[in-house]
Amino acid sequence: MKLRVLGCYGGVTKDHRVTGFLINDHILLDAGSVPESLLLSEQRRIDAAIISHSHLDHCAGLVFLTDNIFADAKAPLRIIATAATAKAIQCHLLNGTMWPDFTVIKSTSSSVATLETLEPGKPKKVGELVVTPFSVEHTVETVGFVISDGKAAMLYSADTRDIMSVIRQVEKTDKLKLAILEASFPNDLRGLAFETGHLVPEQLALLVAALSPDIPIRLFHMKPRYVEQIASEAASLGANVTLLRQGEVIEF
Repeated sequence: MKLRVLGCYGGVTKDHRVTGFLINDHILLDAGSVPESLLLSEQRRIDAAIISHSHLDHCAGLVFLTDNIFADAKAPLRIIATAATAKAIQCHLLNGTMWPDFTVIKSTSSSVATLETLEPGKPKKVGELVVTPFSVEHTVETVGFVISDGKAAMLYSADTRDIMSVIRQVEKTDKLKLAILEASFPNDLRGLAFETGHLVPEQLALLVAALSPDIPIRLFHMKPRYVEQIASEAASLGANVTLLRQGEVIEF
């Protein structure tokens, strides 16, 4: 499996893009940052977007992606999310008011995009991958994902303040090769993190204990102003806990 980091931060500056990953060059895992990270030719290869929840930093890139691909899309872009998140995207993003509704606008014989739903605990085939969502605790309905190609699996926590739901999923995941966890704030802001539905590095100690040390734990969603502090606190957890880097490509 190949994972390209389009954006991995919990905020935007000149040097920081929000959450978005590209798997095997054609499947998005969240879509906060897409068009600003990819050439047009790369965007045209994308045929699916798996969305964890409805916050803009995880789905806003869909608006310009659909606009960029609509003229020559050969098949609809599959936007895959829980029913609540799909409804939010339809009502508040691709709604014909904030942005054209590309689930209705046609390219050739089909719409530019379609909305598909998934349910926690039920695997869904997306291209060559099997995606299994699991519920996590955030401020809106959110799911993390276990994504497998049959040879290797990765776990993605999405945004959450509850590390135990992630650990429970880790314990039943076969062939786990990579864990991507959020860490939005430093330890001294643990109260703010909990209130806003996020984790701090010290909470990951339980996950470190549950995982084999040869499985990398890569952190994302760091608020830009706290990146260095979060990196220092993550380093104290073990050599396998490091921050993701924007533009990085991971193969496993």
